[in-house]
Amino acid sequence: MDKLNIQLCPETGICSILKKNGTKVDLMPDEVSSLREALVNPDSARQVIADVDESFAKSLAPEELDQLAASLKPSQPSR
Repeated sequence: MDKLNIQLCPETGICSILKKNGTKVDLMPDEVSSLREALVNPDSARQVIADVDESFAKSLAPEELDQLAASLKPSQPSR
């Protein structure tokens, strides 16, 4: 079962990440791009989020970072 509610707005590119306890972080489109690039390394991904909200980043469990990586993985162009 997913631990995070990840909402990515297709129009604005803003991403909201909500934990079950109600804590939330909003990422601007450039921050989402940085996070996507950083998701190959959990420490790098945590640092991108920490630049926006340090306490939220510290509260993320490894499985939540895995969920972010799966949810925000850039789509591959179809051939």
